[in-house]
Amino acid sequence: MLRPRKKIVKKEIKDDALVTYYFKAQKLFSTYSKQIQIGLITVLVLTVLGVLMVRSKKKADTDASGKLGLVEQYYYMGDYQRAIPEFNTIKDKYSGTPSAGTATFFLANAYVSTGNMDQAEKCYRLYIDNYGQSSVFSASSLAGLAACYESKKQYGQAANLYEKAGEKYSELFSAPFYLKEAGRCYTQANDKAKAKAVYQLLLKKYPDSTPAQEAELRMAVL
Repeated sequence: MLRPRKKIVKKEIKDDALVTYYFKAQKLFSTYSKQIQIGLITVLVLTVLGVLMVRSKKKADTDASGKLGLVEQYYYMGDYQRAIPEFNTIKDKYSGTPSAGTATFFLANAYVSTGNMDQAEKCYRLYIDNYGQSSVFSASSLAGLAACYESKKQYGQAANLYEKAGEKYSELFSAPFYLKEAGRCYTQANDKAKAKAVYQLLLKKYPDSTPAQEAELRMAVL
């Protein structure tokens, strides 16, 4: 006599699938256990290295910050002969830290003050490319780089950088002054169309600023 087939319920199907999955996973782990262990160890090592690097960078910036405070005193006193080598040391030894970025910016300004425009240009570029944590320093670095080009009578490049500083950092108080300098340099580069466009932008965005008044006078003679 045939026995009636037992009806398989959903729970049994689910349990059976779980068992099958378990054995497949066990077999997979057994086959690739060495690779899996290596992978887990690699992840652990990278995590530990990441934590150590962050801690090391924080400590380096703390050390650099302490030294930077002392060197800035030379800078503000105008003692560039003492400030420049110290800024260079912080820039190189603590590269990548915020304090190294600040040292790089002040170093560029110190080079300008001593007439070394080639070194100033390198430092401004370094700050723009690798740092930029401060919008004020970033805008000033663009303007400083523009001044370097202007010193070489490359007025078109200088104007472009002044304009970039004024437009990219439009929220700063210095923005209309940068636009004014851009218009002046475009005029010296005999590009009256661009000079007029920059002056019009200045008048539109900062109509009550002091540079706007000067822009009106300069536009009248273009």
